[in-house]
Amino acid sequence: MNELFIQQIRLKPDITVADFLHNLFPLEFSSSITVFIGENGSGKSTLLEALAIKMGCNPEGGGKNFNFSTENTHSRLHETLTLSRGYRREKDVFFYRAETFYNLNTAIRKLDAEASFDPEIKTYYGGVDMHCLSHGEAMEALFQHRFKDQGLYVLDEPEASLSPLRQLVFINRVMELAHKGAQFIIATHSPLIMSIPGCDLRQISKGRCEQIAPEDTDAYTVYKAVLNSAGAYITRNMQ
Repeated sequence: MNELFIQQIRLKPDITVADFLHNLFPLEFSSSITVFIGENGSGKSTLLEALAIKMGCNPEGGGKNFNFSTENTHSRLHETLTLSRGYRREKDVFFYRAETFYNLNTAIRKLDAEASFDPEIKTYYGGVDMHCLSHGEAMEALFQHRFKDQGLYVLDEPEASLSPLRQLVFINRVMELAHKGAQFIIATHSPLIMSIPGCDLRQISKGRCEQIAPEDTDAYTVYKAVLNSAGAYITRNMQ
């Protein structure tokens, strides 16, 4: 038995879900860093959203204590899933999704403005109102200050606001925390994040989820072709 917090995701018996999701299950986890890739609409974000909700997180992001809603648009996939847990219990859970991170920061600002005997929430993110930071700086405050060892982190497109150099800082932090017992489940389009040493890279395509090497991904192939051709690849494919 491995030491992961989440070891398997499966469908409840006699449950029917959309065809593009049904064949994904059961999903087995064997690495402290699992990275999902896939084309837009392949289902990777829907999968992570359902897992995060199943773990008690807000659909728009945050930990278990956030209860806000900008718009109720999440799927009901979480209602159909069963999680197989390891013998360890995570000390923290957090769901990051790039498209609603602004909404999360707004919720934190509003909560901190209310009278309370508890420390301001922003103290857990480095002490700065994240609306006073750029998106990338706020994301870095999140993974540098808020993420801890022994935590479970579900991250949907964490690269969205990060420069290539900051993606490397993020990767270093993920590897550091994973080495200390954290578990990361990530969806990405970034070839850098796909290349995290030792990660379990999975491609979701046509309703299936299969392991893949970074160099065999479309992202790797396209980036390599464009960069090696000094842009000529783009010109050729626009004609």
